Amino acid sequence: MLFVESKSLDHVVDGATRTSLLESLQEQGFMPLIRSARLHLYEVALMSGEHTREMESALAERAETEAEAPYVRGDLFCVEDYAHFLLFGDEVSEGVRAGIIYEGETPEPLEKLDAFCRSIRAALETAHGARPGAGNGTGITAAAAGAPLTVEWKRREARMSDSFQRFAGAAESAMPAGARGEMVEGWLRSSGMLEDSQARTFLRRLSEAHHNEGRPLTLQAGDEKVPDTLLNRLAEVGLLKREILVSCRKAGRALFRLPSPDAFSILSGSNAICSECGAAIADEKAEEITVPTSLTATLLQDGAWLGTHLRSIISNLGVPEKQIVARPTTSGDGEVRLMVNVCGEAFLFLLHDGDWTITQARRALDEHANIESVHLVLVATGKIQEDARQRLREHARRRTQQQQGGRELELLLIEGMDSVAAELQPAFERVIARFVSEELWELDTSLGVSAGQLIATRFRLLRNPGALRDLAASAAASMSGSSHEF
Repeated sequence: MLFVESKSLDHVVDGATRTSLLESLQEQGFMPLIRSARLHLYEVALMSGEHTREMESALAERAETEAEAPYVRGDLFCVEDYAHFLLFGDEVSEGVRAGIIYEGETPEPLEKLDAFCRSIRAALETAHGARPGAGNGTGITAAAAGAPLTVEWKRREARMSDSFQRFAGAAESAMPAGARGEMVEGWLRSSGMLEDSQARTFLRRLSEAHHNEGRPLTLQAGDEKVPDTLLNRLAEVGLLKREILVSCRKAGRALFRLPSPDAFSILSGSNAICSECGAAIADEKAEEITVPTSLTATLLQDGAWLGTHLRSIISNLGVPEKQIVARPTTSGDGEVRLMVNVCGEAFLFLLHDGDWTITQARRALDEHANIESVHLVLVATGKIQEDARQRLREHARRRTQQQQGGRELELLLIEGMDSVAAELQPAFERVIARFVSEELWELDTSLGVSAGQLIATRFRLLRNPGALRDLAASAAASMSGSSHEF
C-alpha cells in the first residue's frame, strides 16, 4: 500500500529559477523524470544531442508569454522503492511543495523527505545567491549572495473528512477518559486469538462458570476437550490465568481463590481456619483452576474483541492508529462501529459477531444514514443472510442515485475475519491511487499522462511484475455498477 507525506515552503520560484533548480537537484543525484523526457524528445526531434537546451529555453519562453502558463510546473524523481515529487505554486496557491510516495517497507521515509527538502532549499539559496536582490512575489527577498531563505518547510497535515471528525468526536465523548490506556497493546496481541471459534466458545463458557465458584470449572468447549496447546496460548497472551481454589471439605462450599501455590503454602503455615467448619485451612481442599482474566471479559463484552482485531488488521495494512476510531454501541448484540480515514475518505465499518440478519441490516443502514461515508463495509464472523444482502444492495443503489453526479457508494460485504485484509487492501489502494492523482494532477499536462496513475502503476509493477492484469481488473471493477461488492 502506498503512503504520501509532503511539506510546503511559502516561497514562489520564477520560471528561470525552476529550470536551474532541477539541474541542481540532478547534480545531487535526483533525476527529474519530466525534464529528462522532454530533453530526450528534443534530441529525437533535432536528430542529435545539440541545441536541446536552446529548444528548451525557446519553448519555455513561448509557454510563459503566449500560453501564460509556466513551462516547468514541477517534476517527479523515481528512486528505488520510493519516489519524490516537487510542485511549484504561485502567489495565489501554495508555494513550493515537496513530497515522498512510498510503501510500508520503505525504511525511514520521513528522513528521506527531509533530505530531499534540504537539497531543494540549498538549490534555492544557491539560485538566490546568483541573483542577489531578486524578489519572489511574496515579499521574501534574497538580500545578498548566499543569503539563506527566511522561511521554513512546514509539514502538511493528513487530509481528514468531516464525517470522520464527527464520528471521532462522538466516540471520544462516549468513551470514558483513559478507557483505552495501557491495555490497548495487550488487546492487539490477544484479540487475534479470538478469531478462533473454539477459543471464543471456551472462553465464554469459562467466563459464565467463573461466576459460580462453588463448582469446579470444566475445561471443555462443546463436546470436545480443549487442547493443552490452546490453553497455553490463551495463557501466554493474558486471556487465562491459573489460581488455587480453596473449598471447605465438610460443606463443599468455595472459600476463596489464591494467585499461586506459594500463596496457599504461606496461608497454610499460619493459624487461619475455615469460616464454615472451623478446621485449619491446611486441611481444606485446594485445587488448581483456570479462570478468565479481566482482559477476557473486556474483549468478549459487546464484541469488543472484534473491533480490536479489526483495528489490528487495518494497522498492519499501514493505516496510522490515529486514523482509526471505534465507537461503542448500546445494542448489546455483539455489534461494533468503527471508522477509518484513508487519504481524506471515510470507511464506515459495521461489524457483527455472528450472522448478519435483516433486522441487523436495517439497524446498520440507520447508522449509515446518519453518517456521510462513500465506503460502507460490513463484516460478519458468520454469514450475511441473503435477505440482508439484498437489502444492503438496494440501499447502495438508492444512495448512489441520490448523489446526482456525486461519488457512488462502495459497498463491501465480508464474511470471516480471515478475509478482511485481502478485501480491504485493494479498496484502500484505489483510494490512495486517486489521492496521489489529485496531488500530482498539475504535472499531467507536462507529462502527457496521469502522473498519479503512472506512479501507482510503477509501484505495482515493482512489487509484482504480473500486476498489470490485476490493475486492469481493479479498474474494470471501479467502473462497473453503482456498488462494489467483494
